[in-house]
Amino acid sequence: MDELDRVGAVYLAHLTDADLEALVHADEVPAAEAETRIRALRRSPALLLDVLDRPSVTASVLNLSSADPRQRFALISPFLVFAAAIHRVAADLRGSGYVPERTTPRLRIPVFDGPQLAGYLAQAEHRLFLAELLASFARSSSGVIVTRTPHGLRRRRWNDLDLGRLVMLLDSLPEPERPPVWRRLGDLTLFLAGVYPAAIERVFAGRLDPVRLASVTGLSAPPSGSLDAAGLFEWLGAGWYRLAASRATAETVAGAFAPAAVIAPPGSRSPALPAAGSPGSAGRPGATATSSALSRAAGGPRSAAATTTAALRDNADHFHQARRVLNATTDRYLFPLTTEWFTPPG
Repeated sequence: MDELDRVGAVYLAHLTDADLEALVHADEVPAAEAETRIRALRRSPALLLDVLDRPSVTASVLNLSSADPRQRFALISPFLVFAAAIHRVAADLRGSGYVPERTTPRLRIPVFDGPQLAGYLAQAEHRLFLAELLASFARSSSGVIVTRTPHGLRRRRWNDLDLGRLVMLLDSLPEPERPPVWRRLGDLTLFLAGVYPAAIERVFAGRLDPVRLASVTGLSAPPSGSLDAAGLFEWLGAGWYRLAASRATAETVAGAFAPAAVIAPPGSRSPALPAAGSPGSAGRPGATATSSALSRAAGGPRSAAATTTAALRDNADHFHQARRVLNATTDRYLFPLTTEWFTPPG
């Protein structure tokens, strides 16, 4: 299996039957023809990438031309919507000399990095990574973790849209179970910087200090005075991806990044994870359930990007390009959807 087929197979694993029917325009052709097209996609998963590169397909998926807003995306999965948006932006950026940078909700300035962003998106794994990242935040995860203290058991809530609460989890988990939390911290910083950049200033204006964030999560002190808020976010997110990659073992790559021990019921938005009734590793009840839930949110067992340390390092190295692509994708195609698909950050 070549690289495109391997990546295409991950796309295929995410897609539902309704997604495939939408991609082959099953409502416009005879049933036998639609079935033949779907079988072709299953036999050669790389064809999925070609299909999503077609402007007519992404326009149809994203309903760029029309459609009753009450029926938008009623049948297709979040992953297909976001994959279509990422592929559409990849096509937009080919030959583009600059891409607007969102500095405030209403102000854009041109940044002449179009060729670099197009080069980043030319790699199929990068398009997959961004589509998986966006889809992972279509449903937030939260729960309770119980830790044993000298004064008894302590219950603490976590939420994968709250940077401070995710940071809090690191101290509650044994070392082998921390890579999924570092991974999700990197995911959250990239998501916020890419989709909700205005949230960055609020994060640092509140209770979270970047120097303390770095210290308590195992990073060195951030560069002093040389980075703005967006630059600090990129530095933190890339650092957390590198920590996840460097501390992961063969066992955590095969296990902690992938298992689905705790899965939210279909259609739920904020699953409440059990606090665990028996002590976990190092006297920390609930650790395994929490890291499993985070790994599920970060891509799940079928995610190619979530199961290799090389992919995490690669995304750390390209954090800036990924953030800029998400900015462009949000402005062009996702901005009307953020209230429909995503829980806004607090």
